[in-house]
Amino acid sequence: MLFEEKKITLKDNRICILRSVEEKDAADMIEYLRIVSSETPFLLRNEDEVTYTIEAEEQLLENKRKNPREIMMVAEVENSIAGNCGIASNGNLRRIYHRCGFAIAIKETYWSIGIGSAMIEYALSLAKKMGYEQAELEVVDGNNRAKSLYERFGFKETGKNFRALKYDDGSYKDEYKMIKIL
Repeated sequence: MLFEEKKITLKDNRICILRSVEEKDAADMIEYLRIVSSETPFLLRNEDEVTYTIEAEEQLLENKRKNPREIMMVAEVENSIAGNCGIASNGNLRRIYHRCGFAIAIKETYWSIGIGSAMIEYALSLAKKMGYEQAELEVVDGNNRAKSLYERFGFKETGKNFRALKYDDGSYKDEYKMIKIL
């Protein structure tokens, strides 16, 4: 879904633009995904698993723009993608039509300057306008900064998936399910 661009002033006084992703962002999005996947163990993929082609990424981004029940938002600072977040439908069946998934990631260099809060606030307001009644996410055990941020926006922990992620060294991490009623 396309949505109105929004400008925010960050804690460091730089301007950040929250906007719909565009096809022309494909190469930058792939590079962004490689970077964020290498910076934290709390995302689902490893850096070497970012194997999208530009054509496949363009198609994915265009599909997000055309889908009236989904968004993909980028946070752009000084013409660089600093973060992204998305709202994704859980499906079109009537019993789950009210639910959406939420995901977010920000480059480490942009942590703690207000991008995450701005994206969450804007994305959840868009989710409500799309007719969703609740937003759902998963957060990896140990990602206390993210969990605290989600709680600040009203997400409540509702369950735990044990050993949800397995790392290359053979270790595991649990994942918490969190839900916010919109």
